[in-house]
This record gives sequence, C-alpha cells and structure tokens, in this order.
Amino acid sequence: MTECFTVQQAAERLGVSQTRVRQKCKAGELPGAFRESAQWQIPSTAHPLLVADISNEKLGGLELAAVPAPKRDAALRKVGIVRECEKFCSRAVRDDTKNDTKWTVALKGFAAIKGVPVRTLQRWMSDWRRDGFIGLLDGRGGIEYGETTISPDAWEEFKGMYLTEQRLSVKLCWLNIRYINKSQNKNWTIPPLRTMQRYAEKKIPLPMRVLKREGRAAYDARCAPYIETDMDSIKPGAVWIGDHHQFDCWVRYRNKWIRPWITAWEDMRSRNVVGWMITPQPNSSTILAAFKRGAEKYGPPDAVKIDNGKDYDSEAFTGTTKARRRITKSLQLDEETTAGLYALLNITVSFAIPYHPQSKAIERWFDTLEGQFVKTMPTYCGKDTARRPEDLKDYLLTEKAVAEAMSIEDFAEGVGQYVEIYNHTAHSGRGMDGRCPADVLAGRESRRVLADGVLDLLCRVWSGAQTVGKNGVKVAGLWYGQFDTALMAYQGKDVRVAYDPDDISRVYVYDANTYKLVAVAEQMQMIAYGAGADDTARREATAAKTRARKIVKQFAPASKTANTDLTSLTLAAMADRMQQPAESRPGQRLRPVGTAMDGQVREHQRQVNMKTVRRAAGAEGLTQVPQLNIDYGGMAAEGEQAPSLHLDFSGKERTMTRLRLCDD
Repeated sequence: MTECFTVQQAAERLGVSQTRVRQKCKAGELPGAFRESAQWQIPSTAHPLLVADISNEKLGGLELAAVPAPKRDAALRKVGIVRECEKFCSRAVRDDTKNDTKWTVALKGFAAIKGVPVRTLQRWMSDWRRDGFIGLLDGRGGIEYGETTISPDAWEEFKGMYLTEQRLSVKLCWLNIRYINKSQNKNWTIPPLRTMQRYAEKKIPLPMRVLKREGRAAYDARCAPYIETDMDSIKPGAVWIGDHHQFDCWVRYRNKWIRPWITAWEDMRSRNVVGWMITPQPNSSTILAAFKRGAEKYGPPDAVKIDNGKDYDSEAFTGTTKARRRITKSLQLDEETTAGLYALLNITVSFAIPYHPQSKAIERWFDTLEGQFVKTMPTYCGKDTARRPEDLKDYLLTEKAVAEAMSIEDFAEGVGQYVEIYNHTAHSGRGMDGRCPADVLAGRESRRVLADGVLDLLCRVWSGAQTVGKNGVKVAGLWYGQFDTALMAYQGKDVRVAYDPDDISRVYVYDANTYKLVAVAEQMQMIAYGAGADDTARREATAAKTRARKIVKQFAPASKTANTDLTSLTLAAMADRMQQPAESRPGQRLRPVGTAMDGQVREHQRQVNMKTVRRAAGAEGLTQVPQLNIDYGGMAAEGEQAPSLHLDFSGKERTMTRLRLCDD
C-alpha cells in the first residue's frame, strides 16, 4: 500500500502553504490524491519531494540541487515506485524469504496497477539496489554530476591505484578506497561501483589510461600523433620497406598444419611489391632471397627501412649487432662505415620504430592481403580467438580438410598471382592519383644496376667478423679450411665468411675490412671416435701438415739468423732504449720514512761477517769460537792496509790449527 501524507505533512515537504496543497489536489497536480473523512490524502508517488528521505549511501554523495529539476523529479518518482513495490511484494509473500513464484506474481500485479512494464520495473529495482539514486537518473544529454560524487582525496587515492601497469580493475580500486575510508575514518564520499566505472571512463582521458596502464609502446601505437610522409618527395624505387608477416590461415607442410610466413619488400613511393618469399619460418636466408628477387627484377634501391626483429636486424644486413647499434641514439646508420650487405651495395639503412605501424607502410599491405585473399580460404583462422570460426578446429581434423587443403607451394603460387594483380590495380592512396603501383614505379627517372654475378655473391649468408684459428674458420658449428695454406697465413686475423645456404660444403672467406677474397675453404673432415683412419687419408693429412709447416718456415729463413748473436743483439737494442736517470732537482725536500728495520743495519752486517770468518777458518760447525777482537767500523777502505787479526788462545788447551789458503 502506498504511503500517504496529510495536507500539513505534504505542505512541509513541498515547502508551500496548506492552502496551496489543497489547490493542487483539486487541480489534479498531485496525482492520486483523494478525500477521506473530508481530509485530503496525498500518496508519496504524487510528487518527488514526498518520497521518504533517501540515505547518504543511496544518494552516493550526490547533491540533489546539482541535478537538473526534470531529471531529479523523474528519478525521485522512480524511487517512490521502487520502494512501494518492495513493500507490496514483501507483504505478498508474507516473509522476507522472497519466494520466487509469489514474488514474481506480486511484482507483475504491482506493475499492472502502476502501468509500468514489468521489465522496466525490474530494471529500476536492479539499478536502485546496485547504484542507488544515481542509477535511476537519466544519463542522456551529457550532463555531468561527477564533481560532487567522490571526495577529491578519495579520487586521488583511486587514480594512484588504477593508473599503474599492474592494470588493477576499477572494482578492485573501488573496494580498496572504500576499505581505507572505513578503516581510517576518512569520511570520504564514494559513489557506487557502476557510477565509479562511468566516472573513471569520463574523467581519465584514453591516452593517459593507455600510457599509464599499458606502457609507452601501446601509447605510441594507439594514441600518439605521428608525422605524415610527403609521398611526392620520395622517388619511385628509391626506398624499399621490408617486414615479416604470419598469415591467419592454415596450410599443409610435411603432413602437418602450419601457419605460413611471408617476407616481403615494398617500394615506399609506388606501393609496388618488389620481392617476396613464402616460408614455414622466416630467417635471414628468406630475407636475402626476397631481396634478391626484387633487386634482380627492379634493381637495388638507394635506401631501405627494415624491422627491428632479430632476423632483419642481423649482421648479415647491418654488419653490427643489435646491442652495439642500440648504443647510438639515432635510428639512422652510416652504412659506409658499417660492414654488411647494404654497405656493399651503397644502400642507406634505417630501422623502423618498434610497435609503430605508421613507420612501416608495408603492414597496411599485409592487412589488405589478409582481407582480400586469405579470408576467402576455408582454413582462415582469424587474428585472434574472438574472430576465429567456431568450427575450424573440428574442420581441420576431417579428411576433407586435409584433402582440399593448400600445400605451402600452392599457397605461394596463389600469393604470387595476388601480388601481380595488386601491382596492376588502381590505388587510392596518397600521391597515387588513381594509378596502379606498377605504373608509378615504371615512371622513375633512373634505375640502379649491378655488374653480372655481383648480386649472387652479395646475397649469400654473411657471418660476423671472426678470428682465424688453428683449424680455420667455424660456421654453424662446422670447421672450414683446416689445411688451407692461404687461410693459414691469416691465422689470428679477423675475417668474414659467406656461404650459400643450399651448399654448405664450402665457404668463402674475406678480409674483415677490405672484403678481399682470402680463400675458398672446404669443410673439415671428421673421424668417428674409436674408428681408424684410412691409410690414404692419413698420408694426405700428413702431407698437408708438412706443406703447412714448410710455408710457415718460409716466413723466417734460417740463413738470415744462423751467424747472428741474438743475445748480444737483443741486449744492445734494449740498452739503446734505456732512459737516462734524471738529475736531482735542487731544493727538493727529503722526507724520512720510518720502518721496523731502523737500527738493525749494523747487526745485519756483524752477523754476515761472523759467518764469513767461520767459513774461512773451517769452523762453521763449532758452537764456541774464540773471542774475535774485530773493529767492524774501522775496516780498511779499498786500497788501504787491512787491520791485523788477533786471536787470543790464552787459557785454552793448545791445539794445532792448520789453515788452507788455497782451493785445490
């Protein structure tokens, strides 16, 4: 039953006189008002201000005065209906257990009485329980109520948790600030969860959310502004862009399902796809093959822009490792001073910014290829699980799928047909003027050419600089040039190695600095452990070692040093380099240094002299010796008469003592 108010109670709530309330009742401005015992009874649903007081929790800290009157009145009316419905349904089931059947019947009956659709009434009740009064407000029109929905300190605390790379959810941050408010008695105003979610989305700009929660790379890719390239400033055929891409489809390869890869080069100005290669897995060899295809047909470019991946960013292309290259701040390298394929072709190379698709236009072509060709295949798998066909997994297990599937060779043929069609189809991109890529490329003023055979030599797989060892050079775990006499002369020096990936029986060794061919080195033969070597092979190995030793000896002929006194010569050369001692500078102050040996020099000399006398007298083994009256301080200097030695044998038993004065 709806709560009713007397005229006096209604006047107090509406802020008008009782007479004015009676006038409203008579005019029908208070819907549902009726007379009872000559007194007007006004239901709570007749006016929003007649609704019972709403708690602070249900208001979510919102000031009613801040809400536009029409929306506030409509929401208050909904509050009255929701409260009345809850009481009506509770009385219908007679207890608070909310029996589903009785509650639903009562809800439908109340909705019919009020003329409100059942689903609308259920939505109002759900919004009221979850978000309070704010949930019943009409949010259309872009009216902001957020300034009064949360305390500033609570909002700062929320942002400190939410805007981190831990990517905490709004709900978790909301629960945390509610706990802080409760445990520390902050008296903050905190809105309901749904309001907090809407408020966070409106008040925190998307770029800030992406940068703080997802990092710099995601910000650069999704939100950061970028500079458009003036395509007319680039000459056709001058700049190529290269990249890898894995297709969103499955093909058969060696009786298995795989997702193939494409390595492609695109001319930046004309959008013409100049070279491409389909492989199960991209690597440096596929990059070389794709580049070679393009260079053979169109000639090499003046510059290339490539990806930062480990295959493109290998020494085969830049001549320097990624760790060393990243030391430099600039993305542009001086390839004239950097060893590598592009330097040999006088091609300038720059590296695309990671996770920045605007810097690699070829990625747009990959999307076009996917949308116009790959999506037509029955084995298309989508970019992610959300776009993956539901029955694809089951379909790939059927015999029909295997029988009708494309092999990687068939797929490559289809891609080739598509590339040819694409290159001769009108393009609507910037600077194209409706022309096809092939026509734009054909209009270039000049074309670079290479001497016959040079491209084949350069488009091998190149290693980094390495030092020639005792067994030659090592490539992919194998040794080459073990007995090569030309390579032996380079032992201890740096070289670079190139090889054909289709023939690894030999490698080509070049000087690391000049790229002059040093040797064509054959693969070293190895013998299994415990197996005896063939006699012929042993004799050949011995002869090769002998030849190598003879070559080494030729560098230092024995005839040149046979009659040379190397010891005297060396000492004389060293003496010639001796530095003359500097004369003492006048006025230098001497600083005595105290040590533990101070005062012991005379004692050292006395004991040394005693040992000398004993040795001369043959009395080293005596434990008692006669008293020696020697004045050590008055020993004669060089050229003077030595003092006499007096032996006092008085009081002792006379014995014969024979002194040996010579050694024989």
